[in-house]
Amino acid sequence: MVQTRPVTGTYGLVVYRPVWMPFNEVAKEITSSYINQFGFPSEGRNGEKYRMAVASFLYAAQRVILKEYPEADDGKPFRDIFLGVRRRDEAWSHYPHVGKKVGKKVVDSFLNNYCTYKILGSGDSGLYKDSDGKWRTDPLMSMYEVVPDLFDDRLKEARFIQTGLPYVVINKEESYGQRQQRQARRTRKPRLNKTAAKGKYKDHLRATERRVQALNEFWLNNPLVMPNGHAGASVSRIYHDGRMDAGGRLYGLWTASGEDDRLEATIDGEPVCEIDICASQPTLLSCLLGIKLQGLQKDNTWNDVYAELSRLAYLNWEWTVVTDDIDPIDLIKFNRKIAKLVIMEMIGTGNVDKPTPSLSLVEETGLTDEGWKRFKKDLIKAVPALKQLEPRYGADGKVEGYINGAGFLSYHEAEIMMLTLEALMKENIPAYPVHDCLIVRHLDLDRSVHVFRDIIYQYCKEMSGLEVLIPLSIDTPKGLKIDSYDINKLKGKYLS
Repeated sequence: MVQTRPVTGTYGLVVYRPVWMPFNEVAKEITSSYINQFGFPSEGRNGEKYRMAVASFLYAAQRVILKEYPEADDGKPFRDIFLGVRRRDEAWSHYPHVGKKVGKKVVDSFLNNYCTYKILGSGDSGLYKDSDGKWRTDPLMSMYEVVPDLFDDRLKEARFIQTGLPYVVINKEESYGQRQQRQARRTRKPRLNKTAAKGKYKDHLRATERRVQALNEFWLNNPLVMPNGHAGASVSRIYHDGRMDAGGRLYGLWTASGEDDRLEATIDGEPVCEIDICASQPTLLSCLLGIKLQGLQKDNTWNDVYAELSRLAYLNWEWTVVTDDIDPIDLIKFNRKIAKLVIMEMIGTGNVDKPTPSLSLVEETGLTDEGWKRFKKDLIKAVPALKQLEPRYGADGKVEGYINGAGFLSYHEAEIMMLTLEALMKENIPAYPVHDCLIVRHLDLDRSVHVFRDIIYQYCKEMSGLEVLIPLSIDTPKGLKIDSYDINKLKGKYLS
């Protein structure tokens, strides 16, 4: 029986999410042995549910045992790392491939045999007053201490594949105050439950689920294997503000990884490349609205909005509080970074008239208020589509604007990505999305570039009437050279 004990100081938390299946032979053997030990079904559809639930517990336990968790905010390793389980009935609706009955049964079997302590106070109601003064509860997580010596010694060598993410998630609309309060409490975004989502969107929801399901099933034959040996073959399409025309980006195992890790991944044992849209947010915003960029070269082409069109890369230090000497090339890179962050902040908030930079932007770059005004003025001149942005929140804190990063832009970006993935799937080319870029096998690069560009061309033409080839860039892992591709083909160009 699991006992309780208190905990002091900071700690890491690995959350049990039943979305994993065994990947290598060790994981398959261990998973099967625990299924047999607990007497769970092993055949048919029900057997698959138990296999996913068991494998997912083993994946979570492995991460706890190996201390695979980010460092604390102060940069020091956590003293303790615990296993977290959301035990309330509502939590299991996020894992439709397993469900509440199977999930609870598997979790309880493991906890009663392989965990010695539940952390005192974890799993309580979390009663609090919200920004409207109403009493609410957040489902706090139950936390458990894993005992490494009780698990199979081979668990460290086991590798798992993420296959069971929910196809579609629709986050509820939150006011600005509710969002701030939730972030301060570090709780997840509230979601529409399955019944509410079906009632509101019916056929649209099911059609979108089928599209995502088709991709996930295709990827099972060509999973993206990360450098640590775990693999991804599943995404969730996540919408914002309780609607299915806001957000909608695709999230999987690899989207939370850094670019270096993604570029060291493989598909079918082959190295991969990333195909990125250059300065994607201002570029796509302009193309979707049919408003051309300004300051183009004489041949009507461009590469980089942030540096090339705005000319801001060549500013001196006068716009920041930083006064150290710096190499001219590093200065150009630094100012390009500032230009990108300024545009991201305008698009993210939807507020082109924002008078001052955010505290986080100032802390990261040293940008002064005068520097903010200068960067903002020149960027709007280069990207006049920014004038069409709408603040996400109105004066009363409620969601009002749509033409911004959380609504209009991310929705159409995700639709373009879905169409591209589906077109490549028809040609038996596995490709994985990272918001505005594609991960593909290096041997599929040429064809993937052509399809990606053509989809964007057709999409923007249909939406705004603008005929444009958007600029792309190619990232490759260290040591992989691509001699066959003409980089000049990747420039952006208006055709009308």
